[in-house]
Amino acid sequence: MSMELYELAWELYPRRVGIYLAEKGITGIDRVAFDLMAGWPPPDLERLSPLATVPILRTEGGTLIRSSIAILEYLEERFPSPDMLGQTPAMRARTRELIAVIDEAALQFGIWCHKGSPAFAGREPQSIEAATFAADAYHRRLRLLDTLAGETEGRFLAGDQPTIADCIAMATLQFAERLYGVPVPEVCPSLIDWYAAFSERPSAAPAEFPAPLLAVAQGLREVCPPSSG
Repeated sequence: MSMELYELAWELYPRRVGIYLAEKGITGIDRVAFDLMAGWPPPDLERLSPLATVPILRTEGGTLIRSSIAILEYLEERFPSPDMLGQTPAMRARTRELIAVIDEAALQFGIWCHKGSPAFAGREPQSIEAATFAADAYHRRLRLLDTLAGETEGRFLAGDQPTIADCIAMATLQFAERLYGVPVPEVCPSLIDWYAAFSERPSAAPAEFPAPLLAVAQGLREVCPPSSG
């Protein structure tokens, strides 16, 4: 039995895995794409995940992995070449530090969207106060990421080679910009340069968002701006 990856190909967390697979050159994984517009959650997804979230990787042995970072680390161990974690303890520590910052940024961005975007109005309680707090936290994490990127020599976030951190960061920043209209802040010059360069890579070819979702998601900053502007 081959591995199966269950995903919404355009959604933030599955995009981490999609970009990674392209950068890594991994093929032979069956990719099962769900359709948000057909109703959510699909019955099959509820059977696979108690929280009905994606991505989910089913290994050849039938183990289900339901965390995007756990999936990436599992695949990195299964397919160690090319290395995308770091060849030395210090390099791996820096990659994991970057991953932690980006993952927290993604979490805060999600709260900003869920509590402040019209895309979620009527689906869960809205709170401008909570959304603004999360928006500010998201931007603080990006400023930290910018600092860390500025400390590193090389074209990528952790050095001269792309890592899992680049895949996670690209998925987050591209999702924020293209679906919600939230660009990389001007106060993050290193991150802006990195984002522009990585966007040219084939792995970062933009996903196609459902038109009805795009119509209500754009303009998050105008609907609920961060307090810092």
